[in-house]
Amino acid sequence: MPSETAQDSLCVQWRTQQELKELVKQDRPVKVLIMGMPRSGTMSLVTALKQLGYTPYDFIDRFLLGHMPLWTQALRAKFLGQGKPWGKAELDRVVQGFDCVLDVPCPFFTEEFLAAYPDSVVILNKRDPDPWLASMNSTLFHVFSWPSWPLLAKLDPGFAGVWYTQYLLTWDIFCSTDHGEKCKQKYLEHYDYVRRVTPKERLLEYEVKEGWEPLCRFLGKEVPAGDFPDVNDQGNFVKGHKTLWAYAVFNAVKNVGVGVASVGVGVAAWWFYRTK
Repeated sequence: MPSETAQDSLCVQWRTQQELKELVKQDRPVKVLIMGMPRSGTMSLVTALKQLGYTPYDFIDRFLLGHMPLWTQALRAKFLGQGKPWGKAELDRVVQGFDCVLDVPCPFFTEEFLAAYPDSVVILNKRDPDPWLASMNSTLFHVFSWPSWPLLAKLDPGFAGVWYTQYLLTWDIFCSTDHGEKCKQKYLEHYDYVRRVTPKERLLEYEVKEGWEPLCRFLGKEVPAGDFPDVNDQGNFVKGHKTLWAYAVFNAVKNVGVGVASVGVGVAAWWFYRTK
């Protein structure tokens, strides 16, 4: 498990395995779909929704519950024609116990979520495309440009491998791994897609700088006391992901050590029986 330093840097509080085990036993209908792209105020928004009593299904939940390979399968099925496309049964399997979903690749399945959960509403968190792209290039795209990821994915398949595999597939599907004008255009097209498939009465287009009032009005909630959350700046994002990267390095070294030890035991056994 990555350290508390990563949690603090990423401005998230990860649930323990026991907490997740209990959570997924609960029957909690999906109510809110956050279908905007990452780096569009997502962490501030999800922090606000937690204050309003929601239970979000986020990146770290997908990882800890072992769902990332499932979402990779879902991406391959929908966009590459490899396997069965997801419907309500598959979505129920992964969102059991949660009433709010967010972050890629979930927004790419907006129409599937809307069909599966007809009482849910969509929050389309957004920002201007130029600062969005600049933020992506200084955070997520920057982190995964580190040259060690392909090797770490091989040496630490359970953590770095599933994460890196889904990252590559997600952004290859979204923008052919382009980090410039094509990516910005695909960002705009994604928002048009969400608007097109979502009934107007179920849609709130929202920027976190608008604060509590429009969000609470849309959700039928009272406005809480205190300022709207402002979390997960670019520096903290990279710092947190450096900690996750270090955890992957630790796993890789440990796995290589186990491999070396296994080879040593094998050689010793061969020598022992050879010289008997």
